[in-house]
Amino acid sequence: MNLLFQSNTSDTTVGVVFVIFIIVGAIFYFIPSIIALMRGKSNTVAIIALNLFLGWSIVGWVVSLVWSLSSEVSPARIVVNQPLQKTKEDGIDKLTKLKKLLDEGAITQDEFDQQKAVLLKSNQ
Repeated sequence: MNLLFQSNTSDTTVGVVFVIFIIVGAIFYFIPSIIALMRGKSNTVAIIALNLFLGWSIVGWVVSLVWSLSSEVSPARIVVNQPLQKTKEDGIDKLTKLKKLLDEGAITQDEFDQQKAVLLKSNQ
């Protein structure tokens, strides 16, 4: 009867080793999720789900690892250069076009004078 309640030190050692093995295995299993969390990936939840549900297969684990290590694709910035200041040549070109319209009879002399005054005022 006394033998049933005795504790064997090798049993506790095996238990401790087993617990350590489980903890290390869990950390290794969730390495892709840990990396995604540390890198602040925008799709961290999807990586964790893939790692959790398909990580047991080597393919699922490798895919989630590669996904967590991949770089984020940022949208390209498009810069449009616009002139900072209107040049006098722009005004001259517009005035030349207005004169051509006047000569062709498309606008009257009064309309030409009004537009000319606006162009000269804006170029000063």
